[in-house]
Amino acid sequence: MAKQAALIQRFDGGLNNKDSKKDLPEGFLAEAKNIDVSSVGRIKAPGKFEADTFIAADGDADATINLSPSGFTPGKGLFSFKTDEIISSSNPGDSTGEYVGYTRGSGEVFIGNATETMAEKFDINSNDPSTVIPVYYYANGGLRVADATLRTSSTSSTTTFIPVERADSVWTGGAVTKQYYAATSLLSAPDMGDIASLSSGTVDPNVGGTKYHDLGDPGSDDIIVAVEAVAPQSAEASGLWAEGKYVIGISYVYIDGQESKISKFSSTVDVSDGNIILTSASIADQGMDKFIQGFRVYARNFNDIDDEFRLVLDVDLEQGSRTSLGDEFDALQDEGDWFHTSDPKEGTAATNQYYAYVLQNASSLTYGGINGYDLEEHALSFQDNGQYTYQTAVVANQRAFVGNVFYPDSEGKARKLGDRIQYTPVRKYDTFPQSYSIDVGTNDGDEIIKLVEFQDRLFVFKKNKLFIIDISSASDSGWKLIGEFENRGLSNSGAVIKTDMGLIWANEYGLFGFFDTVAKLSNGIDDIVWSTNINADKAQIGFIPKRNQILILGDASIDGGSDIKGYIYDMATQSIVNVTENSVLVDDKTTNFITYNQELCIMDETGELRRFNTTPAAHTVDIQTKEYDFGAPSVDKKINSIYITYKDANNVSLTYGVDGAALTSTAISGAVSGNNTLSNSSTRNTEKFTFNSSTVCKSIQLKLSSSSSTEADIEIEDITIVYRPRGLR
Repeated sequence: MAKQAALIQRFDGGLNNKDSKKDLPEGFLAEAKNIDVSSVGRIKAPGKFEADTFIAADGDADATINLSPSGFTPGKGLFSFKTDEIISSSNPGDSTGEYVGYTRGSGEVFIGNATETMAEKFDINSNDPSTVIPVYYYANGGLRVADATLRTSSTSSTTTFIPVERADSVWTGGAVTKQYYAATSLLSAPDMGDIASLSSGTVDPNVGGTKYHDLGDPGSDDIIVAVEAVAPQSAEASGLWAEGKYVIGISYVYIDGQESKISKFSSTVDVSDGNIILTSASIADQGMDKFIQGFRVYARNFNDIDDEFRLVLDVDLEQGSRTSLGDEFDALQDEGDWFHTSDPKEGTAATNQYYAYVLQNASSLTYGGINGYDLEEHALSFQDNGQYTYQTAVVANQRAFVGNVFYPDSEGKARKLGDRIQYTPVRKYDTFPQSYSIDVGTNDGDEIIKLVEFQDRLFVFKKNKLFIIDISSASDSGWKLIGEFENRGLSNSGAVIKTDMGLIWANEYGLFGFFDTVAKLSNGIDDIVWSTNINADKAQIGFIPKRNQILILGDASIDGGSDIKGYIYDMATQSIVNVTENSVLVDDKTTNFITYNQELCIMDETGELRRFNTTPAAHTVDIQTKEYDFGAPSVDKKINSIYITYKDANNVSLTYGVDGAALTSTAISGAVSGNNTLSNSSTRNTEKFTFNSSTVCKSIQLKLSSSSSTEADIEIEDITIVYRPRGLR
């Protein structure tokens, strides 16, 4: 019979070790290690992780992000974020943009980038344990970092901190410095100085027919608030306050208009029929928390059990004071070391005379109406208690969501709630009212591992299940569960990544993606092989933006050796290949992956941040074709020759196996090399390989491999097998 030729020119199916080698679809390989098949009709070399290759902001030189020793928890520690805030006071013009956040196992948090040295900004656990597990989220100028490790008061406390750029002294004048501040008690209720009476001390509300009071310098106190009920002046209408005793309380207003609970309740203020209420405050800049934007004063009728705390004074430390949130602010009176509220509508203030606000009736603005939650909430913030914590966090649709929390339950008892998601009101990224919660898969023996937002949907990964919640509605009452998937959960938070096209994640069952629905992406990988290479508890996934590829690291906790394995999944060709530590991956324990400067990055245990350089690099390779029977599995064939089109194939050898035998035979010679080794030609070359003895078989499988690194520019374009079928006798 005449000679025939089988052309192999498609490799973009990638690895398939699940199906029979004889039955692999065209384009698939039985082994594909440390190669790139994303280009149709061509095998090339993938990139690799490198250090010292971060381009500085000025583009003139490479820069290094290095922190040694690092001391991270494997698979944890890194976060990247973009900001318009000024972080560095030394180079403020260059310091806005993208940053890396890093947390040691002992709790120190570092921030930096290629132009700013990574420096410690704050410590999320002053007791210096060895296993701090950081959970990050960034919103509206602030990076939040929590320790997910649940601790007791006998060991160490867990506190969320917020670094925020803010002027050192915005409302008292003086030098303004830009820096981060760590808030240990954001949204804590105030511990102020006095709530005074206008008629006490030097205060007289009826001197000369005017209404004023002089509280004087607050001294060692930050704030002195004065509230008093008095009979109206002859020119004023009678007050419309309900007669009774009123309790006065104060709250702090923090960054983003977030309000603490009301505290510092005073003794009651007696209001008689027809009385008006006067209110005012003096403010000093002594030890004021830099996150506090102002405070509010409320009054509640003690005799009316249905009454709520109603606003009587709103003070913004930068803008001034007012009695209704719809009013313009009145400027504060500047006394140099302290300030005083003033109502300019009451006339011109004389020296040391500050005009109180006159309130003829109770406001309709209540604490609950302003904030959207009741004062009786068991908790408002994870930062208001050193033991509150969460396992995962994400910002979506102008809210922060945290999951698997240690937080008060419906009865106010703090306990671990593995099914619980807490979320914030809109644009109040640190306020987590205890009632703002969702319980997902309640009492199912599972717990939340990771929250991810994608296309107005909240993906809730538990260990076993995936839940999808539609959060597109501006009101939480419009949110709804739209999907529930068994065996599609996660064992660790680093095993999922968001890409431009969808979500991709890995667990013990394989690699999965969500585009329009949940799909398995690793169908070609044998399930046992996958579970051997991928430790679901320690696996990490990263996105390579420049190649639109996903890198799967099998185990971030392995300290070198041949056990470090992984895969690269190409989103365009939907192919997957093997990668190993001695070529593509980092031969060390590593953190989680991040995307920084449009690069996939990871930190090894020496403290060096490495990026995945997509430029092809030298690797040891293993390429095995399917087992070809040329469509006639029962017919003998005489294999005459093999043609390979390639370039830069130094150290690559061709071997083969027949009829399912091991791929060890080397009885083959190339026209150029004279043996089974490919040449190192830098130009494309088609080389003919012939057999040293007659080769008759029913099927043949080819292998191209190297025991040492190939050239970085290696390319395999096509393979042709020339054979002659033997007739049946």
